[in-house]
Amino acid sequence: MFFDASCGPCTFWAHLTAGLSHSRLELHPLDGPEADRALQSISSEARYSYFHIVEPGKTWTGADAMPAWVGLVGGKRARSVAERASPVNRLLRLFYNSFWEYRRSRGCGAEGTPHA
Repeated sequence: MFFDASCGPCTFWAHLTAGLSHSRLELHPLDGPEADRALQSISSEARYSYFHIVEPGKTWTGADAMPAWVGLVGGKRARSVAERASPVNRLLRLFYNSFWEYRRSRGCGAEGTPHA
């Protein structure tokens, strides 16, 4: 999982995810060498605007990554529900988009902050 290591809330969520993960999870900062290799096909703007989960053959970004995130913390069955149940998927997207908007407007992604 790739995240903005200079963002306090992003770092909190990344470490919480790693702690709750049902599988081995590697955390990497968006500006690290692992990100340079794994996220090279993603535009620089998208790379630094969202978190990413990389699986063999697929990279999930931002709100699209939420079912994969659920799978990390809840297991395969939870991921399946998150992928197939439209209300659950919409709720996850709403949660992520709300967090992203908060980060963009008031957090470390806000204009005038050191990491914008």
